[in-house]
Amino acid sequence: VKDEGQQPQMVFTVRHATVTFQTDGDTWREQKEKKAALMVGILIGVFVLCWIPFFITELIVPLCSCDIPPVWKSIFLWLGYSNSFFNPLIYTAFNKNYNNALRNLFSRQR
Repeated sequence: VKDEGQQPQMVFTVRHATVTFQTDGDTWREQKEKKAALMVGILIGVFVLCWIPFFITELIVPLCSCDIPPVWKSIFLWLGYSNSFFNPLIYTAFNKNYNNALRNLFSRQR
């Protein structure tokens, strides 16, 4: 219970044998949802940045009869492939469970 004259306090609510914690700010669930939304936004942004050069060249070249050197086509293709390298790094940065599992996978077994 909060009184107007007191500092904000943590509120404990028990419903169906689960305990939820709520502070004056965002609830823990809202904080998790914001973090998940940020991670998905970054994943989509990195995907677009990695693959857009490849798709633009593959769509524009036949229409304008341009000739792009094979080296650039290869660079754009490998930039798209590099997206697969960035995904685990992004997951590791935002997900503690994934981070712990990846750390256990690469740490030395004792």
